[in-house]
Amino acid sequence: MNYFSIPGAGAYLIKVMLISGLLFGYYRLFLRNKFFHQYNRGYLLGITLLSLLLPVLPLPSAYPLQAIAHTPVVSVTLHAMTPAVWNEPAETMRGTGMSLTLLNGPVVVLVIYLLVVVALLYTFFRQLAYIRRLPGKYRREKMGTIDFFMTREPGTPFSFFNALFWNEEIDIYSEKGRQVFRHEWYHIHQRHTLDLLWLKAVMIVFWFNPFFYLIYREIRTIHEFLADRHAVSGGDRYEYAELLVWHNIYDRPPSLMHPFFQSPIKRRITMLTQSTSKHSGHWSRAMVMPLAFLLFCAFAANNRLSRPVVSSASLPADMAPVDIPPYTVVIDPGHGGIDAGAIAGNAKEKDINLALALKIKELSPAYHLNVILTRETDELAGGKSSIHESLEYRTDLANRDKADLFVSIHVNNAGGKPALHGFGAFVSPDNAHYMQCMQLGSALIDAVKQNYAAYKDLGQPLQRVYVLRQTDMPAVLLECGYIDNADDRAFISDGKNQETIARDILQGIQHYQEANAGK
Repeated sequence: MNYFSIPGAGAYLIKVMLISGLLFGYYRLFLRNKFFHQYNRGYLLGITLLSLLLPVLPLPSAYPLQAIAHTPVVSVTLHAMTPAVWNEPAETMRGTGMSLTLLNGPVVVLVIYLLVVVALLYTFFRQLAYIRRLPGKYRREKMGTIDFFMTREPGTPFSFFNALFWNEEIDIYSEKGRQVFRHEWYHIHQRHTLDLLWLKAVMIVFWFNPFFYLIYREIRTIHEFLADRHAVSGGDRYEYAELLVWHNIYDRPPSLMHPFFQSPIKRRITMLTQSTSKHSGHWSRAMVMPLAFLLFCAFAANNRLSRPVVSSASLPADMAPVDIPPYTVVIDPGHGGIDAGAIAGNAKEKDINLALALKIKELSPAYHLNVILTRETDELAGGKSSIHESLEYRTDLANRDKADLFVSIHVNNAGGKPALHGFGAFVSPDNAHYMQCMQLGSALIDAVKQNYAAYKDLGQPLQRVYVLRQTDMPAVLLECGYIDNADDRAFISDGKNQETIARDILQGIQHYQEANAGK
């Protein structure tokens, strides 16, 4: 199944902001302060729903049906993550100590996001709690479907669902009182509270989107336009406008309510005193059609580009090969030169790592991959004189060449524990592409386990592994068995098996590429 990734979420959020911004911009240009208020109400509510759904709707692409029928949906099953001690301290930076997982970028962003959500939820529930306490303070009177409360609360009268909280200083039986009552009755009858609750929920989750705040403010104003028009039907609209100006309340109630005297007074009076436009507004409303068409085409094209891509090997014989842009993959054979890595008997880790890396590069053209090696001889990467400089060279090479992936090849050391056996993949939460690292590691494990034992869970090294956290692309450290385990050592030292391992690694990378094509 597909999984949630930080970049995927970022693209979704950008699309939500783009759609809501474009549609709200159309509202400001063509619909704002027009007299078709119910249409505007529905349009603004529709903006929020459309902006949340359109980025994830399965829109049809323009590909031939035959090609779609033969194109399998490629995905990678994400493996679980477990903390693990990595027994190769030479590959870690000196003095960095234990990994501070909470300090990596995506986690910091997530924590900030959740803190703001919690703060907004607290404010929201405080408002609800205030409203919920009011019925217990005042006597309830039933007026049809309305629960009427005579209060001394600041900001009254206001309504919330079917509850109307009145101000005892306003004579409900006076002409002005009846107009105010009709105004609040309309809010209740039209269920305007549901609009505000929906938008409040959207604003809490998407608090960083300024357009949702603007939509919320406009919806509240449109509610007032509609209720004002109902209140003055059959009455004197100028006296009603005078009432709005006369009554000035300073203590604002929670924004979930519909306070009669708190809204953009100038716009309300303008709507009241202006004659209804003779033009029906068909042109202004019809302009949304080309905009909707453009948005549909844009996301249909996006869906076309993000269609899963498959390799020519997986296509039927009667179909032309699919043109997959080649991935640039840096393969890093760990250690080298003065740094032999783990040693068992006559086997040295640096030699096994290099043999596997050379075989991967040799076979890579058949997998449509551009492989770059950090070293091709028995030396520290880049011909450096120290391990630290060699580590810097490895990551600088990958970052400079803008590689798509980084895979560091190693052989593990059981440290005297004969029960340890099999391949394993390590990823670091310090990498900015942590979720893709997990996906790449899962794809590699799924590929190699077809021919040899492999740990199901991915390892998160307690040390801060330099090559995993300093690369600007998804990075995985693949441990190809344990050199001090006789079975593992015999398997990975055999030339034929090394070719099998190399093919498995290339297949895993290709599977990852196909699953992420167009993303």
